[in-house]
Amino acid sequence: MPQIINKAIKFIVCLLVVHGAIAQNPPPKPKICTTPTSGYLFAGDMSIAPPISCVGLGGSTLTNVVVTNKRDAATGITVDNPIFYFDVDDNFDINTSTKGVPGVGNKVTQPLDLGFHWILMKGDKNGNKYLSCILQENIRTIEPTVTASACGGNTVTLTIPDAAENKHNRYTIDWGDGTTAIINTASTPLPLERKKTYPGTPNDIKIQGIYIRNGSQVCPTNFKLIQPDAGSSTLIHTLDGENGGKEAKLQFVGFVPGETYDIMVAPDNGVTNTFTKLAEGLNGNATITGLDPNAKYCFKIKSKNSCGLDVFSVNTICSVNLKPTIKSSSSIDLKWNTPTEPNGIPSKLSIARDVKGCTSCLNNIPFTNPTATTYSDNTVDCANIYLFRVAYKYPVISFNGTDWPINIRSAQVEVNMKSNQTAPKPNYLVQVGFDPNDEQMVRINIVTDPNTSLQNIYKFYRAENDSQNFIPLGERNTNVFDDVAISADVKSYCYKYLIEDKCGVTTELSDPFCTISLSSKSQGMLNWTPYLIPPDIFTSSSPVDYSLEYFDEGLSSFIPLQTTEKLEESVQELLNSSGQSEIKFRVMGRQYVTTDLYTDQFINSYSNPFILKVPPGIYIPTAFTPDGQGPAESEIFKINGKFVSTGSFKIFDRWGGTIFEANSLSEAWDGTQQNGLTPAPPGTYAYTVYAVSDTGEVFTKTGSVLLLR
Repeated sequence: MPQIINKAIKFIVCLLVVHGAIAQNPPPKPKICTTPTSGYLFAGDMSIAPPISCVGLGGSTLTNVVVTNKRDAATGITVDNPIFYFDVDDNFDINTSTKGVPGVGNKVTQPLDLGFHWILMKGDKNGNKYLSCILQENIRTIEPTVTASACGGNTVTLTIPDAAENKHNRYTIDWGDGTTAIINTASTPLPLERKKTYPGTPNDIKIQGIYIRNGSQVCPTNFKLIQPDAGSSTLIHTLDGENGGKEAKLQFVGFVPGETYDIMVAPDNGVTNTFTKLAEGLNGNATITGLDPNAKYCFKIKSKNSCGLDVFSVNTICSVNLKPTIKSSSSIDLKWNTPTEPNGIPSKLSIARDVKGCTSCLNNIPFTNPTATTYSDNTVDCANIYLFRVAYKYPVISFNGTDWPINIRSAQVEVNMKSNQTAPKPNYLVQVGFDPNDEQMVRINIVTDPNTSLQNIYKFYRAENDSQNFIPLGERNTNVFDDVAISADVKSYCYKYLIEDKCGVTTELSDPFCTISLSSKSQGMLNWTPYLIPPDIFTSSSPVDYSLEYFDEGLSSFIPLQTTEKLEESVQELLNSSGQSEIKFRVMGRQYVTTDLYTDQFINSYSNPFILKVPPGIYIPTAFTPDGQGPAESEIFKINGKFVSTGSFKIFDRWGGTIFEANSLSEAWDGTQQNGLTPAPPGTYAYTVYAVSDTGEVFTKTGSVLLLR
């Protein structure tokens, strides 16, 4: 029977497999392809596309291979019911294998990874069973590793080491002066050196690796640029935080296999840093240990070129620190830094969120703004332990003819929603003030975000008159509390609160929020305490405006009197012109603030009401002329009062004797002596007025009046 399988061996591939595994020669035929299993004959044929695949760096290592059942030219047989088996080896048993793939329309498509793949087809025809074999191969077209050194002279020594990358069959060297050199490794095995002397300064050199299959060139690499004396230059393309930030892993290219590289590290504090060697890298990988998880670091690589000079990586790369804060059992705030290096704008930013112990909970959260540094997750469950990681991708850097994207990932942080019995103190904006429609009540309103759980319990505490003794006031399952236990005396009230979430985790007490306390320190002057909110709550704020208002009894409403940024205001003019015996005042403080949740949020607070009594007025003439010639008001001594409810007065002669006494201010003295008939002689007479104001104030006023005739 013809050995049809021999016709399928068309290419022999030299393949670099991931992690450096190299195969220069194809594996021998599996036993079943040389000695058929009992009951089978060799016949049938296959075509394969592609018979060889050139796989570039950075892409998928899988190649979709199409295998087609076709007529065997030697026997004229085309098998029926073809079944295909992939990666057949000496241990393959056609009678027990369950990995056969039936052909659909006489063909099958199968993804195959890097390397050699023996493929077997079985089928039947006219009661006989047949099999045939074919070889397929996928090659990683990796660039060669080469160094070139001139050490300041005109002669360049180019070295191609016997490295894992350098398994090409042929190298083409472009010396940069119009000449080239061809090296066939079959006749000139690696490692090898080539020298080139230039008339002047050496040119940049380019080298290309080529694979030879069946006498043909396949899978040529890009030309790699080699700069004399720039050997050992590297590019860091990946930085991963590990072990909670205590470690970091670097991946870099441009390395010489087997050669160690110094990993230089410096704290990332935004200024020029001194780099210190903390680790060594080998074959493109390095792990740095002993890092402070709360610190940021920058990394670069140092090596020596063939001339003994220090050569640093073409880039510096800096770490990302991710810091979570548990806001509640359903809310986590994440904050992180943008890496100092690279100093350009990232092309992509994302957060990987996972749940510990869950196999299907990984979620990559993309950001439309790649410069964002905060994220609030309000969808967490206190029953879970969460894992978060921030990932940056930067624009590619071209290095030795290949474009490399730069990737930086923070260390994965674990957030146990029940890890702390006390969550950080809440920093929500709070409005505290007397209710404008109920003077006997202070309203406390916590301005929470819309996603705050309604299952939270809010516990409130109060202190009076600058006391730091905050005592429990009450609790609510809403974010609003009305304090009705208000004293009739003028007091200032300060409040704190804490939040207990649905999982029983309790925050610390908040910073205090206080009402505006309105009072008077001197006659005709109102004074008040400032409207203050804790500075940690907001990121910016406008100045506080105070609106002083008074209650108009005729309109039954408060009327704005004055707006000021001061903490006092004179109201004497209003008191002097008032038709009310007492006036009620209040102050409203207002400003705009920006917080993590709101921008230019308007907030205001009303003070306690405060009443100023208008001083009663007593208007007494200084002289009168009871001569019967008028006018009428000058004929008598009459006292007029404003805001005076009752009163009396006495008139005394120059010897201190009482010559007139009135039990009401509505009475008047007509200038007669005590008998009420005899005119009193002209002169000065003393008086004393006793009165009670409308507000109950008792007062006395003395003076003298001149009687003229």
